[in-house]
Amino acid sequence: MKNSIVGITSDIKGKFYEVESFYFESLLKVGAIPVMLPMITNKNDIRKISKKINSLLVSGSRDIDPKFYGQVKKYKINSLDIKRTISEINYIEEFTKQNKKILGICGGMQLINVYFGGSLIQDIKSQLKSKINHSKAKYHKIKILKNTLVKKITRSSDLRVNTFHHQCIDKLGRGLVASSSTSDGIIESFESLNRKILGVQWHPELMKDRKNQMIFNWLKS
Repeated sequence: MKNSIVGITSDIKGKFYEVESFYFESLLKVGAIPVMLPMITNKNDIRKISKKINSLLVSGSRDIDPKFYGQVKKYKINSLDIKRTISEINYIEEFTKQNKKILGICGGMQLINVYFGGSLIQDIKSQLKSKINHSKAKYHKIKILKNTLVKKITRSSDLRVNTFHHQCIDKLGRGLVASSSTSDGIIESFESLNRKILGVQWHPELMKDRKNQMIFNWLKS
């Protein structure tokens, strides 16, 4: 769809909504019209807004309170404003009902997983043995599985990605399948069975290569 409108979820900082400019820049490059979505919790208002938007980008964020996936907080986490969490869940629900494309990036990917009944590793360093420091903004390679959406988008069997997270997917949610992983077994992307939903653990908006830009091209198409 040419010049499709992509709604980007935002953060709540006091009386302001805000979102990093890199998402807008990446979407503009592929011909999409990016708009920032208000972080509201009224489902009727979200439904009205969603009908005017072609696809949804659930942006990167801080940590999700473990109570949303049935756990008690056991490790140090930097929780989101609960209003943002509830708002994004409502947006995910509405766009899913309308069968529209959804892209989740980093914390957005994790929240999509939680929405569909999945769970998270609260702290990789404490809970998993890994030689990769996932929280230090470095780069590592991921292995992309055959016959997956990411494979189709990037036309690659592996990809060099950045990493900014200390949490990760534990149990996948209903109807979601893993499409790539790191050498230590952490899920780096998933997709829905109908290929309308894509979640990536890295930040493609900060990568300047064509393969990562194609992820945004998929979202607006």
